[in-house]
Amino acid sequence: MKAMLMQILDSLAYCDPKAPRIESGRMAVIDIGSSSVRLVIYDDVQGYPFLILNQKIWAAFAENKGEGEFNLEQTKIDRVMAALEWFIWTARQTQCSHMVVFATSAVREAQNGKDFVQQAERKIGGRIHILSGEAEAHLATTGAMASIPDAKGVVIDLGGGSLELSDTSQKHFTSLPLGVLSLKALSGDNPVKAKEILVKEIQKIDWLKDLPGNSIVAIGSGMRSIARLHMAAFDYPLEITHDYNLPPETGIEFCQKLINGEDMGVRVQNISKAYKDVLPYRAAALCALLELENIDNVRFATFGIREGVLFSQMASCPVSRDPLKAFALELAHRQGRGASYGRKLASWCAHLFPESNKRYLEVAALFAETGWREQALYRATSQFNHVLGGAYVGANHKMRMKLATTAYFCHDSELTESIRAQASHFLCDDQIAECKAVGSLFQLAQILDPGALGTLDQFKLVRNNEGRLTIEGPEAFMHMASEEVNKKLETAEAAIKAATKEK
Repeated sequence: MKAMLMQILDSLAYCDPKAPRIESGRMAVIDIGSSSVRLVIYDDVQGYPFLILNQKIWAAFAENKGEGEFNLEQTKIDRVMAALEWFIWTARQTQCSHMVVFATSAVREAQNGKDFVQQAERKIGGRIHILSGEAEAHLATTGAMASIPDAKGVVIDLGGGSLELSDTSQKHFTSLPLGVLSLKALSGDNPVKAKEILVKEIQKIDWLKDLPGNSIVAIGSGMRSIARLHMAAFDYPLEITHDYNLPPETGIEFCQKLINGEDMGVRVQNISKAYKDVLPYRAAALCALLELENIDNVRFATFGIREGVLFSQMASCPVSRDPLKAFALELAHRQGRGASYGRKLASWCAHLFPESNKRYLEVAALFAETGWREQALYRATSQFNHVLGGAYVGANHKMRMKLATTAYFCHDSELTESIRAQASHFLCDDQIAECKAVGSLFQLAQILDPGALGTLDQFKLVRNNEGRLTIEGPEAFMHMASEEVNKKLETAEAAIKAATKEK
């Protein structure tokens, strides 16, 4: 396969509003961080930018960064150069049309940082952007807020060499030279002292006292490792860290254990050694912020600075409008009956669920037919797992479970024992009944419009004089007595009554 011509962008939209925007094609982002160097590749940005590749190498540029001047070590520079050469080759071979390469605090603050960048630019044949602390905070917040749009409070991005903080309204930014590697050096490898350093510096930030909300939005794989450990420690029924939620008391208690080096047993085995070594310092930073008086919880986000760069460069960004709906629309287009069918399906039965969230109903309808190519016998369970574990954002764990349970009921009328146990952890009986009612009507629509060719428009769901749910349709249909149709109607009606507590 012949490698295509790839453009390494000379300007960033955040720093230069006149920078050209990307309208289509795969985009690669290389992040030269203080701890690691990472390559991520996103599929065609014209739709939902699915992440198709995520590679990293541990560089530890900021490992000995304490007070005063410091330099990037030559052995680490050589390692990063080799990684950049490999990443550029990979991006070209995977047919990327555009690439952004940026460096953060370690390169920004090192005495030989500019020399390194000049050398690296000759290696890759393009521009490397050295981000300011404010740019880091802004782009990290852009990514975080795209993945948890309803969050209000402070976004934190803890890297190897710095800690970026921004309020979610993006009116205030602070960059502290206190990343996990620099904290390790400054504290003399003492996580307890590192927390004391952080508390002292955080108390100096006046705008943290007047946040637009009460949440900490924590981004980065290092922070998510804390979430993973907590989920494992308490046998949480999902393994999805995105929008995992911890209250201050619980978070502080757990972080304190990590700071003190308490044995977490087998739970730590799935975390790389590089992350294990700095885990107490990540816990110290999170603990220091959770102790702020006006904080109600911490929410862990999947998107961060790399997604912020991506979205800033895109000409049109459906994710920024509604990430969950953008994912569902793209999935319906790729694997389902099409976005138009999903929207019609939601509209067709919406009047029966006036109390339901309109967004939930539309997304559930878009997911409804994405598994139609699978074996019918396994379709319900398969769809449940696909929706529950889908690589989307913009939905908390309760909404994710509600969508997955509805997807199950699109193909079966009774939950298995194991799936009901999972669903019941997040949903009450009324909500499970609502999922069943919606899913049952979606099943009915499959009978009335089996090829998704538009015949659903010819049928109406109505209440007869006795208040029973019936269908009005073409004359030929009305003359037919279909046991299958009547059974679906009865199932849906019973579920609607259970959900709305009708008598």
